Parts: sequence; C-alpha cells; structure tokens
Amino acid sequence: MENQLKLQLPETNQKRSRIRKKIRWTPILFLLPSIIVFFVFKYYPIFDAIYISLFNYDIINPPGKFIGFGNYEEFLSSHTFWLAMKNTFIFFILSLALVFWVPIVQAVFLSNIRRFNGFYRVLYQIPSVLPVVAGVLLWKWMYNPDRGLFNYLLGKIGLGPYGWLNDLHMTKLAIVLPGFFASGGVGVLLYYAAIQSISSEIFEAAKIDGCGPWRRIGMIILPNISFVILIQFIGFMSGVLLSFDNIFVMTQGGPADASLVVALMIQKTAFVQSRFGISAALSFFMFIVIAILTVIQFRLQREED
Repeated sequence: MENQLKLQLPETNQKRSRIRKKIRWTPILFLLPSIIVFFVFKYYPIFDAIYISLFNYDIINPPGKFIGFGNYEEFLSSHTFWLAMKNTFIFFILSLALVFWVPIVQAVFLSNIRRFNGFYRVLYQIPSVLPVVAGVLLWKWMYNPDRGLFNYLLGKIGLGPYGWLNDLHMTKLAIVLPGFFASGGVGVLLYYAAIQSISSEIFEAAKIDGCGPWRRIGMIILPNISFVILIQFIGFMSGVLLSFDNIFVMTQGGPADASLVVALMIQKTAFVQSRFGISAALSFFMFIVIAILTVIQFRLQREED
C-alpha cells in the first residue's frame, strides 16, 4: 500500500504541474485591466442601482429611508411611465421598419460591387465619424417649421408647411427618419464580412440552377448570416429601447410627452426631480426587460437551428 501511495503521489504532482503549464498567464494579465474596468463601470453601477432603488434616496444623508419595492410600485402605477413605455416600443417598431434592415441591404449591394469596392466601404464609414449630437442638431434645423430646409423645399412644390417635431402625429417619425439616411457604419462592414465568408461555389451552383438574385438573398445570404443579424438585432434593440440623446436634443420628450421615452424619464426623474430611488428602479426595470427580450431572441434562434 505504501509503495502504491508513493507511486501515485508523483503522478498527481505531474498532473498539477501540467495544469499549471497549460494556464497561460500572459493573455490573462493583458485582459485583467479591461476586466477590472468592466466590473467597476458596468457591474458595480447595476448592483448600486438595485441597492438605491430600495430606498427613498436622500442626497444629504444617503441612502435614506428603506422602502423596499415602494419605488417600483410608484412608477408602475404612474400613467406617465406607461405612456413612456408605449412611446418607447413605438420608436422600436418604427426603427425596426425604417432603420434596422438598411445596413443589410447596403452590405448586399457592396458584395456585388467589384470596382472601387474599398472606396465605397470607406464612404459608408464617414457618417459614423460625425458626432451624434452634431448630426441631430443639423436635422433639427432642417425640421424647423419657419426656417427649415424641408418646409422650404416642399413649399416650392406647393406642399406644407409641416410641424415636424412640433406635430403630435409626426414627431416620432421625424425623430426616427434620420436613422434611415444615416444608418450604416460598422454594421455594414460586419454584414459585408459575413457575406464574403460564404463560399463562392454556393453562389455559382445557385446561378447554374437558375436561382435569381432575390432567391439567392433569401435562400443563401440571409440564412448564412443569421447569427450576425441576431447579434446586431440585440444591440439594435437595446440601443433603441434606451435611446436618449437624439430625443433629448430634438424634443426633450415633447410636444405634450408625445416623444417621452423611458430613458428620458429616468434622466428627468433623477436630475430634474432629484428622485434617485425611482430613477434607479426605472433603470433596473429596463435592464430586466431588455435581458428577457435578449434571452427570448437567443431561444428562438436555437429553435430555428
């Protein structure tokens, strides 16, 4: 027995040394700063928001009085919150109909261009260099009812003037419309790279079988880039549901709360009304909503596969 134990001990030591050798510390050390920053600036604010949401937060004497789920009950029973949720999902549907598919179409066209392909790819990236706020301010000027470019041009053909951002029925469409013309950027390159990764032999075989361009898009391109579309959709969904800067610059939620969204409500609740507990509760609620929608998307994708 003693001899067997002596034989087993060196073997276990050898296994441990092999495991230690397999661990590559260099990439871990390189990743460590970014992991620390990620935890400090991503996860810590999430847990801090959960903690603050349970209090009637007091800036002078934080965290204030503990009220449990009182903040959640208050905003869930508020008419303004449900109006903001309704507006948020309307913006999402409009953006899905007008904006999300545009980079896919651009990437399909790019994949069929042989001459000056690199030049066109650079052109698609130029709008993403422009600061978002600068582009939104330009559109806001063009929407101006009195001195805006759109009403001026439409007046030349006998149309308008239109209220655009001041019109209750047009303000949502007017806010989403710039995304139709300014969409592109990195998303186009991601879709383009995914399309280029599809074997050219598949396309040649499809052409020989008499498969037209529309059928090639529907039966070859889209199924092969579905995972990229899913990842882009999740990012697009969270971006739209948490959209703030363009709405804040254009309308600040007006007119008459027609463009008020949850992200803008969070900002107003925290920095205008100084009710940080409810603001944190709203933030955590939207985090849960987006997480649930993301899980649903992944499960639907798995079922399709």
